[in-house]
Amino acid sequence: MDLAARKYNFIQELSSIDENLLEKLELFLKTNQKDWFDELSIEEQKEIEIGLKQADNNELMTHTEVMNKFKKWH
Repeated sequence: MDLAARKYNFIQELSSIDENLLEKLELFLKTNQKDWFDELSIEEQKEIEIGLKQADNNELMTHTEVMNKFKKWH
């Protein structure tokens, strides 16, 4: 059975389940969703954490400041 047929059959089954089982399925789906951050490499996670710490320490530049700084290359 291909994926589309399996999905169709699953939807058909869902239409006849009781509320208790539906709640359990909803909870299962919610708790098994992956966080996008966990999908990043360790290096990417570290870089984001560094950026967040810099933001917390007010080590920021506005978009205008960045554009002015790099105008010489354009």
